[in-house]
Amino acid sequence: MVESTVESLFDPEIIDLDIDVNTKDEAIKYLAKRLEKAGYVNNLDAYVKDIYFRESEGITGMGDNVAIPHGKSSAVVRTGLAIGHTRHMIPWESYDGKPVNVIFLFAVADNNAGSQVHLRLLADVAGRLGNDEVLEAVKTAKTPEELHQALFQQ
Repeated sequence: MVESTVESLFDPEIIDLDIDVNTKDEAIKYLAKRLEKAGYVNNLDAYVKDIYFRESEGITGMGDNVAIPHGKSSAVVRTGLAIGHTRHMIPWESYDGKPVNVIFLFAVADNNAGSQVHLRLLADVAGRLGNDEVLEAVKTAKTPEELHQALFQQ
């Protein structure tokens, strides 16, 4: 069975809660490099290209300063979830028109199993962040441990 919950994918190695970037592109590439370095992605350029393909299809800024860029990619060798907080708000197409400073970047394989995992993960993250208390705790987390507490212990 392929892991398919946000908690099962929580990996402090691919979490950075103090990212110094100024644009959406810098944020995506920064988190993608974390995924590559940790062994989740084997071709950074192909993975980033696939993320941008999905970005071209619709908005990934869910509102409330949170974005969930995603997309399936043949460059993914292991399902993962990179999470980042940027030091300041960055422009991002979002449903409420607001900038972003919390980013959840999925790494999901481009195959049948990946398609199912992809949908479950999106639903899992969206459901958790739909709770105002969880969302506020996620936004203020300063360490991976605090972020884990915010997402899974509320």
